Amino acid sequence: MKKNYCYKNIQAIDFTRLNDEEKLLVLEFRNHPNTALWMYSAFISLKTHLQFIEDLKNSPNHRYFLFKEEGVYLGVGSITKINFFHKHGYLGIYKNPFLKNGGETILKALECIAFEEFQLNSLHLEVMENNLKAIAFYEKNHYELEGRLKGFIFKEKEFIDVLLYYKDKKGYNDQFSLKS
Repeated sequence: MKKNYCYKNIQAIDFTRLNDEEKLLVLEFRNHPNTALWMYSAFISLKTHLQFIEDLKNSPNHRYFLFKEEGVYLGVGSITKINFFHKHGYLGIYKNPFLKNGGETILKALECIAFEEFQLNSLHLEVMENNLKAIAFYEKNHYELEGRLKGFIFKEKEFIDVLLYYKDKKGYNDQFSLKS
């Protein structure tokens, strides 16, 4: 069964447990121009969004969370393509576009879920090569470049390379506790 997590005073609300208002808020964050700019697809319809959330109920290897701190929604984080045998997964984040901060809090909470709760050994992520802000963010948080997917995304009439980053459990700073 999908469950929520608590990291310090941060709530990680599983998408399958969102209320209707939260579902709409997630879609608003996702379709905001500052977020959509860095997504592989620019716009998600309400119907597609709601179907995606419904499909997650039967998808044990994909977990999406809405993060909340003291009544403020910080944004979304995910661990997808989870392989429990090989102990790895893919990380994704988009923060509330109306807040200045929140990304690092989401990242730390996701790492806590991945490395402590799911017992993964490594996290991987993809970022478009022109998303310099995200690249700097991940490198600051000790993610290492592991490769490049050349011409991986076709967006706005051009092909864009995607950079692959990773962090393993050895690089994780286990200073926080996680409560279910």
